[in-house]
Parts: sequence; C-alpha cells; structure tokens
Amino acid sequence: MASTYSSILNLELQATGENSGTWGTKTNNNIQKLESAIKGYVSVAVASTSDSLTASDGSTTDEQSNAIIKLTGSLTGNTTMQCEAVESWYIVDNATSMGTYTLGFKPAGGTAASLVSSSKHLLYSDGSEMFDVLADCGNISANGTLTVAGNVSLNGGTFIYNEAGADLDARFEGNNDANLLFTDAGNDRVGIKTGSPSTELHVVGGVKATGAIDFDGGAFTWNDTGASLDFRCETNTLANAFFIDGSADKIGFGTSSPADASVEINQANSSGAIACLALDQDDTDKPFIKFDGTSNSDQSSSVSTDTSVGSLTGHILVDVNGTNYWIPFYATN
Repeated sequence: MASTYSSILNLELQATGENSGTWGTKTNNNIQKLESAIKGYVSVAVASTSDSLTASDGSTTDEQSNAIIKLTGSLTGNTTMQCEAVESWYIVDNATSMGTYTLGFKPAGGTAASLVSSSKHLLYSDGSEMFDVLADCGNISANGTLTVAGNVSLNGGTFIYNEAGADLDARFEGNNDANLLFTDAGNDRVGIKTGSPSTELHVVGGVKATGAIDFDGGAFTWNDTGASLDFRCETNTLANAFFIDGSADKIGFGTSSPADASVEINQANSSGAIACLALDQDDTDKPFIKFDGTSNSDQSSSVSTDTSVGSLTGHILVDVNGTNYWIPFYATN
C-alpha cells in the first residue's frame, strides 16, 4: 500500500512495511514540517494580483506549512494571496508596498481577510473563510500600559474613559502642544492647551464658535482678572457692532475707538437712513431718560437750576411718536 498525505500539513502517512531504508528520512521530513507549522518563518514575494502559497505533499520547503509568513513586493493592483482550503492559522506580516491597492488573504475559493499596510495579523481559516482574530476579538482589557503605534478606529459603540470614576487624568497631544486636550479628573476640570485648568473649562488661546452658544444658568464673566483685554461682536456688515475697550474702560457701538464718552454710538454710514438711537418706552408714567448728576444754581455743574440760559445756539432733530421736532440748545453764559 502506498503512502497517503494529511489534509492540513501534507504530512506523509506511511503504510505499514513501506519505505524500507527511507522510513527515517521521510519521518524526519514530517517532523520538519511540524516544526515549521509551529514556529516556522518564510518570506514570500507577491508576484501577481492573484497569487498562492506553494504547497506540496511531503515537501519541507513549501511556503504554506510555515506558521509565520512575511509578504513582500509591490502591488500592481488589488491583490489576493491564497492558501489551500483547509483549516489552519497564520501570523502574516504585510510588508508589501500597497500604494492605493488592497491586499487580501484567503483559502482557495473562499472569503479573504483584508490586510493592513505595514501591519501584522493573526489569522485562522475554517477552510472556506479567513478570519482576522484581533480585528474581531470583542472586549479587550489591559491591566498595564496599552501602546498603539497605528490608528485607532471606533466604529460604533460608545467610548468611555474612566468609567470607574477614579482620579485618572487624560491627555491628548497635538503636533506642538503637549496638552492640546487635558482632563483633570481629581478636580473635574478640562483644559485646552493647558495641563493645569483653573476652572471647569480652561482655554488658553482663541475660541471660535460657528453655531449658537447657549448660557443656561450661571453668570458670564468676561475678563475676570481685570486685564487690558478688548471684546468685540460683529454683525453682517459691522466689524464693531459692539466693542469693549478694555484698556480705556469704554464701550463703543459701531466703533472700535470710543473717544469722548464711556459709551459712544457711531452710525458711520452717511446713507444709512437710520437713527443712532431709538428709545421705546411702554411704561406711560416713566421717563425716556434719567439724568443723575450734581446740581448747582449756576452753570458750573452738569445739572443746573439756572433759568438765565445763554444765547440760543442751535437745534437737534428728534422724532417723537413718528413726528420730527427740534430741541433747542443754548450756549453757556
């Protein structure tokens, strides 16, 4: 009776009384194939877009029998490397130059597992499909430090850090900033570009919001430290619709340089066809404007009870309930 061969490793199964004088050599070949299947390594250059690992009965040099396979070469298109359609497992080192192409590894006639450029994969086959163990391994628990050299993709599910509520900080680095995002767990604070946030959200640098900002409860305080910091709000056409001059302690509407008053309203458009200020008082027994100053009988103070006014100098146009009127003003004596 002639020898037969095993279906997975192609080991030679010798018949009783066969191979007199060569039995030892054939047995040693089987042991070498078993050794390769456990710890063997081979480098294979991908030669075409549809390539196969070599496999032959009884051979000690076939590629498929090795546990660790390094794939090299430059892909010329979307490529598939295949092995025999048998149950097996491999560690595959993808060292190919992939470019924009894909590389799959599969049992003959079966479904491939996708290989990532410059990555190592732990694969197993059930004879009809190749599976990437670490790509679908479920929950991973690490008691020590987990270091990832490549990208981390979260596709579905929720990312939760520090679910146990321990005093564990988290830090995300940028290209140049070591604390691009920092969470201070002990103080329940978040810092952007700072590793020592002094309040719930501490931002070092500018903040830009393209959507709405909703302050629901609590106070909004600008420049709490009293520094010389300006504040500016734009509209569709006005760059300085509202401006706070932090160094001069002045407020401007329509101007970034309020000059002669604590508050200046500047309607700078000569064809704007709009008043500088509109006062709408719905409380019928209350005044439009309240003046509070130091009063004197002469004209030495901002409020005067002097009835001997100076000479009439001019008038100011005002609108009262839709009708234009003139308010006279007088020169001081």
